[in-house]
Amino acid sequence: MLRSLREERSRHFSWALRIALPLLVFIAALAYGVFFRETPIDLSTENIILGLGTVFVFVYFVFFSLELSRKETLLDQVTEGYTYRAFLERIRRERPATLAALQIGNLAEINEHHGVQKTDRILKKLVEILNREVLLKEGGEGYAGRKMGAEILLASFMPPERFQKELEEFSVRQPQIDGVDVSLNYAVIDNGNDDPEKALDQLRDLLVSQESVHPGPSRKVVDARELSREEETVLSLLKEEALSLSVRPLLNLKNGRKDLYEIGVSMRKSNGQWIPPKNFLPIINRHDMGTLYDRIIFRKVLELASLVDEDISFSFNLSPYSLRNETFMREILEMLESSGVTPRRLIVELYERRQYHSMEKYFERLRILKRHGVRLCLDNFGASNASMEYLRHFPFDMIQLDRSFTRELKEEKGRSIVRSFVTLAHEMEMLIAVKWIDDPAVLETAKSLGVDYAQGYAVGKVRAGEDLIRQYNPIKKGE
Repeated sequence: MLRSLREERSRHFSWALRIALPLLVFIAALAYGVFFRETPIDLSTENIILGLGTVFVFVYFVFFSLELSRKETLLDQVTEGYTYRAFLERIRRERPATLAALQIGNLAEINEHHGVQKTDRILKKLVEILNREVLLKEGGEGYAGRKMGAEILLASFMPPERFQKELEEFSVRQPQIDGVDVSLNYAVIDNGNDDPEKALDQLRDLLVSQESVHPGPSRKVVDARELSREEETVLSLLKEEALSLSVRPLLNLKNGRKDLYEIGVSMRKSNGQWIPPKNFLPIINRHDMGTLYDRIIFRKVLELASLVDEDISFSFNLSPYSLRNETFMREILEMLESSGVTPRRLIVELYERRQYHSMEKYFERLRILKRHGVRLCLDNFGASNASMEYLRHFPFDMIQLDRSFTRELKEEKGRSIVRSFVTLAHEMEMLIAVKWIDDPAVLETAKSLGVDYAQGYAVGKVRAGEDLIRQYNPIKKGE
């Protein structure tokens, strides 16, 4: 049995005693007044009102106690593990050796195809299996909780390395729950007792930053204190706008020139170590600073574009959440107008994993960008169900195929798919790009299929933005 269930039952018994004792006192007083008192109770108006008032107060007390008990429940209603608040309180009190989070990566698909009730049963059964096969394995001790969604929170008194190994083995041997395939992802953290709430947020960041939800190589245990230091560094660098731009060339397969560069963003610590986007973006988003980050990126791209030749264009990512923000849109358009940069040199890359209900309002924001001359690119095309739906409803200027299609260019089936995408793009008056091309032979294949742009090591390596300025700065070339 889950520890949370045992504790909840104990709590219910305690509440029952709190209600039963006053009830017994009330019944005893009533029995004395009716059966044992020598002189009968005077049923005067005053005594009747007093008696009814006493009954009302007692009944109110009972219902108030039951409602308070319900609100203070320790149990998550779906999994029967601890609620987030109860889980957090126990971490603070007991200081377990290890904290972890385990996530069903394909929960949205399960919910869509099997329904809410089946999804809830899978979550509940997952917690039961984790409790039996991981937390309590070989006399271990621990407990589970949930805040929301597909993330199961775990606390264990096992050493972190051992618990990490248990979760790794569990994620490999548990491909199905209740007859449904599940894709499990997990993260383990050490030294999380200094600030448990932050440690649980850091676990969520780790889950977001991991590239795949499928079991893979062993994941290392991460030190919460190290993550806290990195978080402070990220927020400090963002406040100072200390973001570094790198560029990766795209080869124009029609004219053989590298006239388009994709922007990459990174942060650098004072000791020279780089922080990749997969590490700092979850931190920025958790602190609700994504719009600030995108604003800084847009301004830095404008600065770079103003320092290189007019025929060089730049593509870069902006968050769909930022683009849905009316204030953000107004600010970047003001920056664009005052910069003097030709808008067509900017290509905003968008990647949508799923459809949103307010698509028309979002498309209106994108139309504003297009009316001001900025080009739009649908990135990672084919990687999600939303790709084709967005293409149906909005006239993008470019699509970039997902990297999975690049791997298939060596096979006839893959070439046929890419050829059909090229035809579709050109009929819709869009450019089409293929990325992650490292083999010169694949580069030639892409060219023969009619692809407009190619990117990868077969085209060129990543360079610092400053290198591009030295190469394409029109003032220096004229000296």
